[in-house]
Amino acid sequence: MKKKVGFLDIINKRIFFPPAIALVIFVFIGILFPENFGVAANAALDFVFKYFSWFLFPVALVMLGFCLWAGFSKYGNIRLGGPDAKPTMSKAVWFAIALTSGIGVGITFYGVYEPVLFSMTPPDFLSVAPMSEAAIFSAMQFTFLHWGLHPYAIYTTAGLIIVFMFYNGKQPFRCSSALYPLLGEKAYKGIGDAVDSLFVFAVIGGTATSLGLAVLLIARGLEYLYGIPSNALSWLIILIAVAGVCILAAITPVSKGIAFIGNANTILYIFVLIFAFVAVDPLKVSELLFSSIGEYFQNFIHLSLYLEPIARTGWISAWNVFYNAWWLACAPLVGLFFVKLAYGRTIREFVTVNLFAPVIFSFVWFGFFGGGSIIMDKFHGGTIGTLIEKIGSDMSLYAFFTQFPFSGLMNFIALVVVILSIITLVQAIMVAAAQMTCKSNDDTTGEVAPPKISVIFWGIAMLMIAYTLLISGGISALQTISVICGLAVAIVFCFGIIAYVKSMHNLKEFDTYSNGDLSIYAKNEEIASKVENMQVQPSACTDENGV
Repeated sequence: MKKKVGFLDIINKRIFFPPAIALVIFVFIGILFPENFGVAANAALDFVFKYFSWFLFPVALVMLGFCLWAGFSKYGNIRLGGPDAKPTMSKAVWFAIALTSGIGVGITFYGVYEPVLFSMTPPDFLSVAPMSEAAIFSAMQFTFLHWGLHPYAIYTTAGLIIVFMFYNGKQPFRCSSALYPLLGEKAYKGIGDAVDSLFVFAVIGGTATSLGLAVLLIARGLEYLYGIPSNALSWLIILIAVAGVCILAAITPVSKGIAFIGNANTILYIFVLIFAFVAVDPLKVSELLFSSIGEYFQNFIHLSLYLEPIARTGWISAWNVFYNAWWLACAPLVGLFFVKLAYGRTIREFVTVNLFAPVIFSFVWFGFFGGGSIIMDKFHGGTIGTLIEKIGSDMSLYAFFTQFPFSGLMNFIALVVVILSIITLVQAIMVAAAQMTCKSNDDTTGEVAPPKISVIFWGIAMLMIAYTLLISGGISALQTISVICGLAVAIVFCFGIIAYVKSMHNLKEFDTYSNGDLSIYAKNEEIASKVENMQVQPSACTDENGV
């Protein structure tokens, strides 16, 4: 008789219990002592901003340089899974899932809000008039800084430092595998377990930030469209509904549709983008977009390194440093999710799809929505900025569509986009967290499903932590956990980059396929190109968890 396998037999106790216990304690403290929790969180936040902004902000520039080297050096031709590995999905589906499981929620929340806010209230250290040309261009530059190359460089780095060691180095599906070239088998003992536990805690906290923002946005949409109040009760109901859908998707055949949801959500993104472009003023919006991109790249190095050492208004920390820390906190398990999608792709393709393609989309999104909102208010009598000031940041997307005909329909579609985005994100993180906290399996293609009970646990954990953060301090508390966790993750990533470079320079030791001979990958490029033209449809390439 086959012995029944229990939950404790499935999980890796050294990785699962530390973050699980810490998160439970965190939730109870936040619920029982919300005021004290908020005070302690703010103190920790101030400490990180004061002493580590110099590290958290410039590190993204280092990661961008690393991604460019990894993708476009001679090592970019390395195929993940070996020279004969065949991709399991088309690039279009790959991009759709990667986009919506990355920062899809963030761009819907901040797409209108951030450019409008920065234009109306530019940073004090710039000494420019609100809604002036200088204020508008600075607003677009800072927005592109926050949502362009930096976040996707961080996410792509998180995947890069793991993906080669997993597929070609035959190491476990763990973040600590990134350190294997430096530590050897020690990467899976004390140090590695600590790293994996830290990353699980960080990503659950970081994802809870995105989940909290999505809840506020959904609640505001329901209030605006249907009169349902946005309060603690409605937040809880929304969280339960989102978690319920994600858990259902993880434990039933419904999960087959997750790839379809990501693809459908991307189509909706494109639809609302076209509407935003046509509805405002296509000529002025295009001029502002291209001019802003030019300003962004012209000042890129300055923007990436400036920490206002003289003015010290705190603006850079509150915005630039916070964003980098937020991306870093979410990056480990988002990176692991990217790894699950990458089988059969080259490292160059990994960088192109996860870094450059989403950045182009982000430029267009913020240009059409943010730039369009500015054009609308400045030249066409719009009231977007006024509505945001009156109601709140979570009104920004709906305030945009309110300016045009069919506002009810477009705001409904916007609400659907937010809901689909958060479902895709939470589903991706649940699966990745569950897989990393379970014992190793024989997965070689990234398609083996983790145990359902573990997926459910991490889904509930994200629900509880997001609600705790919302009721104990709102956006401020949501920001705090991201910044604190991001600092520790950034340090580990730096060692991961060093380890990756070492593995590339020692392929004979770390690549089980090439024996140090890169020419075997070049010989298979033509074959791989033909395979790309015969990809299966999304519904046929998803595993039990929709990946």
